[in-house]
Amino acid sequence: MSEAIRLSEVKRIEGHGRVSLYLDESGAVSDAHFDVEEFRGFEKMLEGRMIWEMPLITSRICGVCPVSHHLAAVKAVEAMYDVKIPPAARMLRELLHLGGLSQDHALHFFFLAGPDFLTGDGAGSKDILGVIAARPDLALKAIGLRKTGQHIVKTVGGRASHPVSAIPGGMSKYITVAERDEMLAMVRSGMDDALQAAEIAHEATIRLLDQHPGYAAAPMRFVAQMAEDDAFDLYDGNVVVMGPGGGVEQRFDVSEYAEYISERVLEASYAKAPYLSALGSSRGGYRVGPLSRVNIASSMPGPRSSELLNAFRTELGRPVHATLAYHWARMIELVASYERMETLLADDGIVSQDVRVRVERGPGVGIAAIEAPRGTLIHHYEADAVGRVTKANLIVATTHNVTSLDAAVLDAVRGSSRDQAMEDAVVRKMELGIRAHDPCLSCATHEVGKMPLAVEVVASDGRVVATKGAV
Repeated sequence: MSEAIRLSEVKRIEGHGRVSLYLDESGAVSDAHFDVEEFRGFEKMLEGRMIWEMPLITSRICGVCPVSHHLAAVKAVEAMYDVKIPPAARMLRELLHLGGLSQDHALHFFFLAGPDFLTGDGAGSKDILGVIAARPDLALKAIGLRKTGQHIVKTVGGRASHPVSAIPGGMSKYITVAERDEMLAMVRSGMDDALQAAEIAHEATIRLLDQHPGYAAAPMRFVAQMAEDDAFDLYDGNVVVMGPGGGVEQRFDVSEYAEYISERVLEASYAKAPYLSALGSSRGGYRVGPLSRVNIASSMPGPRSSELLNAFRTELGRPVHATLAYHWARMIELVASYERMETLLADDGIVSQDVRVRVERGPGVGIAAIEAPRGTLIHHYEADAVGRVTKANLIVATTHNVTSLDAAVLDAVRGSSRDQAMEDAVVRKMELGIRAHDPCLSCATHEVGKMPLAVEVVASDGRVVATKGAV
């Protein structure tokens, strides 16, 4: 009898998700899929709205990384009209982006994924309260790192969440010298905590790899947007595709993404599965996010992150395919973000009051990308003669990672029987692989310390033959 094991109520990304495990006729797990169950329809909701509204509307897509959508949208609008913004506006936007990314990385590492490994006693064995009790020093560092990032977002973006300051043509506000000096002092003060977070991530990654040898480490391609000469850059650049062996296979401007990336509709999910067109849907899956960026980058923005990148490659090689190495890569990016923020804030050009140019509306096509905390985020708009949106397409980071998420879940249970797949240790291993990607599934609506995964076994005739956990 063919059955499906469904781990339902996996929440956060663009709604609710579910992991489905499929059993073959012998009763062994043979396939796995991450399914997004809730239809939100932002792309259709954007149609008919005015193009300059996109940065404000799309920032509401996500409460965890609204800065990324805000900036990707405004960059796409400017690409439509070939706008060149003032240097100070470019610097402020990058600072805003790095502030949002750094506080998001700290949130995920310490509070969401942290209970899996910060105490060193096994995946999912403690909630965040247990981590705080065991390591109160880490809780204080996490709060400090998040406070710095949130202060930067509020100061530069105009609001602590859902920023409003990036507008077509630049920024709606500049920063004062006093505001610059305050942010610079906070960044310099937080560097030691960022460096310690990277060391903790290093130790945790090695421990996880020892505990789960070979888990979710199948070779896969990596995709990220990089600056000239493939230098690490989270704000701008060209899209780079690294092959499983470490060589660069493709490099293209994001405006050409439709020539290189296709999107496959999934039968049981509202998410689409992007793939590299040249390889086809069965072979063209890829990863995005911190692990991809750290694998591809030829250089980092400062000496500390450069040293960390060298250590990462010396210990694990290049490219690194182990999904559990996302955690170390994420904290290397945290240090890189702090170094770049310090450089930006130390430049007196950032306090210039020349932060905006005039933009004339009209018809066109605008495509842009930004490296969001979880990976490459693409915004694509088309507008008519009065600037009304006629088409919108958004490819978010977690959508890019659908193939990798499927692979991580399947690797935890492949060949298991129905009963084995429902064991606590196996479910925790699936969670471990999911959380390493930071797919926004364990953020806002999880129970304290664990993802709300419930196992439901459904026979081919529709009968529920077994359940585990809340459904």
